[in-house]
Amino acid sequence: MDNTTLEILKVTTTILAALIAAFIGSWFGANQALARFKKERAFDRQLEWYERYIRALHDMAQKIVIATTFEEENGDIEHRIRCWRAVQGAHLVLSALTNEAKLFGSAEAISEALRIMKRVDDIADKTDAFDPKDAKKHLEIIYSLSEKLDKSAIPIAEKAREHLGIGSTGAIKAKPKSLKA
Repeated sequence: MDNTTLEILKVTTTILAALIAAFIGSWFGANQALARFKKERAFDRQLEWYERYIRALHDMAQKIVIATTFEEENGDIEHRIRCWRAVQGAHLVLSALTNEAKLFGSAEAISEALRIMKRVDDIADKTDAFDPKDAKKHLEIIYSLSEKLDKSAIPIAEKAREHLGIGSTGAIKAKPKSLKA
């Protein structure tokens, strides 16, 4: 082989090695970026679930307080019915989010969400799904549920804080024993 052929072979080998290295480096970098994106997306979806669940607990508690208040005051019947329908809607939202817990919540959050849902469903069963026509005779147990719902956000919020990596507030000690179904 002459020097020119040898020189062409060296240049070709160098270019080919650089192309292969660039391809492998790009492929590895793209896979790393995709894995990081998936992990960040999963983190965001989990955090979103915690936020929505805590809001749903508060929303249902608030709707119960409003409905029971108007029921106690014997307010306009149409308005009372709308208030109880709002409670029923909040119950459905909470049920859907409890089902999502299996996908997005930690093991402890799943357990807590299932406990909360059992408590809500037990009272819904006793009140014919928060039926406006039977609400007056069940006001005490329905109202007590609103207080429990607000307090039950504490352990879920603690799990969300763990997920964020920002540590506990210490509020978990305030968890009421009556939440256990």
